[in-house]
Amino acid sequence: MKNVLFLALLTWLWCCSSPTQNSLDGRSFKIESFTGGKSDGVEMMIFKAGKVENDVCTQWGFGAAPYTYLPNGQFKYTLTSEAEGRMDWEGQVTGNMVSGKMVWVKTGQDDIHYTFKGEEVKD
Repeated sequence: MKNVLFLALLTWLWCCSSPTQNSLDGRSFKIESFTGGKSDGVEMMIFKAGKVENDVCTQWGFGAAPYTYLPNGQFKYTLTSEAEGRMDWEGQVTGNMVSGKMVWVKTGQDDIHYTFKGEEVKD
């Protein structure tokens, strides 16, 4: 009897549990960025329609960009601006939390390395 109940539970978990999310579309995170151990500000990281944008970065000419996302919560993307260079982002989403690192690469300046962390914002 215990084996039958165990198999029934496994079958239910396999067929009826929610599918693994393969996208961050529709999710937004309020993040704080740090460089040199100091806060560099707060911004919104917004995922929609297969792309991501950061509201503060758009003020500097960095447009929305496609992102890659793995089922384990890892993501990567690169924002570009003709005048300001590029920002290479990679991070990890765990539940409603996000964290990661970013490198700002611009001709004529040393690369600037950041870390970030934040929490999902529900509309």
